[in-house]
Amino acid sequence: MEGLSVMGRWFRRSGVRFTRYTVASLVATGISQLVLFALYASGGMDAMAASTVAFAAGALPHFVMIRWWAWGQRGIPRLSRQLVGYLVVTALGGAVSVGLTTAVDWLVGPLVADRNLRTLVLNVTYVLSGLPVFVAKFAVLDRVFGQDRYESTSSTSVRAANPVAPGTTSS
Repeated sequence: MEGLSVMGRWFRRSGVRFTRYTVASLVATGISQLVLFALYASGGMDAMAASTVAFAAGALPHFVMIRWWAWGQRGIPRLSRQLVGYLVVTALGGAVSVGLTTAVDWLVGPLVADRNLRTLVLNVTYVLSGLPVFVAKFAVLDRVFGQDRYESTSSTSVRAANPVAPGTTSS
């Protein structure tokens, strides 16, 4: 029963951010998918290069969307810490996506001669490879971007507006 209470508190605090993070991730994934499809289907790039460029093409708008929209962060303060945290978490997830996409191309390449079908297989692989780390990425990014919110709502940071009792003077 305690677990349900903890989940309820987490969802009330993080549900809107998680929903916005999900929407931003879907938009970024769509951008990456279009880039991957265009680069690989044209035959101009191999799977590793195409998926790396596609990953980068989705990562930049994803950072902007989650920072400004999902977590409501504005301005320069904490930007470098947030950017480093985002880059580390995203690079790890990207390495998984690029690695799996490249491995599937290596495995499927000799079996499927049609470039369009191979492109479809790579796009599906790219999307599925991101699913296992999706929630873990949110949890880490919630700490990276949400830390300022947690600090500002901490009971230790609340100060009385007027520490002097009403009707008395401080002199």
